[in-house]
Amino acid sequence: MGILDAIQTGLSELLSHKMRSMLTMLGVIFGVAAVIAMVSIGEGAKQEALDQIKQMGIDVIHVKRASITGELADKAEERSPYGLKYSDATSIEDVCAFAKRIVPTREVFADVKVGEKPVSVKIVGTTPDYLAVSRSNLESGRFLLKTDMNEHLRVCVLGAAAKRELFGFDNPLGKMVKANNQLFRVVGLMEPKEIGSAKAFSALRDLNSDIYIPINVAISDFKIASQQAVPADLAKLQMIAVKLLSKTSLENSALSEIIVQVESDTATGPSASVIRSILNRQHHSIRDYEIIIPAELLKQSQQTQRIFNIVMAAIASISLLVGGIGIMNIMLATVTQRTREIGVRRCIGATRWDIVRQFMLEAMVITCVGGLIGVAMGVGGARAISVYAGWRTVVSMQAVFMSFGVSAMVGIVFGMYPAIRAAMVDPIEALRYA
Repeated sequence: MGILDAIQTGLSELLSHKMRSMLTMLGVIFGVAAVIAMVSIGEGAKQEALDQIKQMGIDVIHVKRASITGELADKAEERSPYGLKYSDATSIEDVCAFAKRIVPTREVFADVKVGEKPVSVKIVGTTPDYLAVSRSNLESGRFLLKTDMNEHLRVCVLGAAAKRELFGFDNPLGKMVKANNQLFRVVGLMEPKEIGSAKAFSALRDLNSDIYIPINVAISDFKIASQQAVPADLAKLQMIAVKLLSKTSLENSALSEIIVQVESDTATGPSASVIRSILNRQHHSIRDYEIIIPAELLKQSQQTQRIFNIVMAAIASISLLVGGIGIMNIMLATVTQRTREIGVRRCIGATRWDIVRQFMLEAMVITCVGGLIGVAMGVGGARAISVYAGWRTVVSMQAVFMSFGVSAMVGIVFGMYPAIRAAMVDPIEALRYA
């Protein structure tokens, strides 16, 4: 009997016992489907994290203002009452030769509207270099210029969502936006930025709702949107608030964030250590700031992803193992049922290798058909998860081929013992079997 004849015999055996064949294949089907679906979820999460980290920039360091409570708040009032401030940015610039760009930002309180309708947007004071460090692009117009800062011009650049909220489908360039009863002329419009279906990192925020103005205008004309500390004592809270919100010098003006861009992602770790030393000295050992390194977040994400993949593969392997045991049991039962057929074939010239090959191929036919059904279910399941759960999934061809290959291996491994058992049947005893 040739290979094609053996495969045909295996298919005939499947079709003649449809229910038994389906039950036999269930373990393989669910195992393969689970591998593909789980790997797709993992790959989707990995791609989501990578995209978001790329938006943050793997060659940048984010120094953010942090709230502190308890005894640290009391110490902060004495040693570092302004929290993260403009002089921190200038100190980093003076000391850190490795920094390509240093961009201070300040989120501010503002009642923003066009006409009489207020909208929910953020005003961010920043510098011209923000466009480069944020990996953003202009859709039309221009970004902030040094001239705007030098001449204290009230100009603004709108994020995509802020533009929709304020102007709908109208062209905003050259029009005026009112913020705390001050008029700002729109000079630019940002391209929309995708942040994915879910934020993988708390440091990432939606930039589409931002309105950008010169940082010196934000410092002189607006109050900062985040406070440095939240002490329990109301009187101390009011005292700190007065310091933070009053007119202060530029150097002591509170910032929301300082973004430091370095030469490469490999330089972020050492650079962050230098920045931490500078700020520790500037703030008299008060940790009223936090340093976020996207490159480190990427490494942590990859490590977590590896653990997730190992766990998912272990779970799916259990399903395939159970499926393999089921196939071996069914094949052993088949050998018993077909003992007389084995004896007849041996008497007319079939060798033991022919018997082994036939039963091995039949086991592989079962697992391969089950594997194909599992692949279809896995791909369909990944699509369904993406549509109904809103999770990002990426079907990996590597996972498809790997899971199908494993299903074929299951047929070989778990079909071998029944095949050998069939080949060892004595032909004379087989012919007597009723």
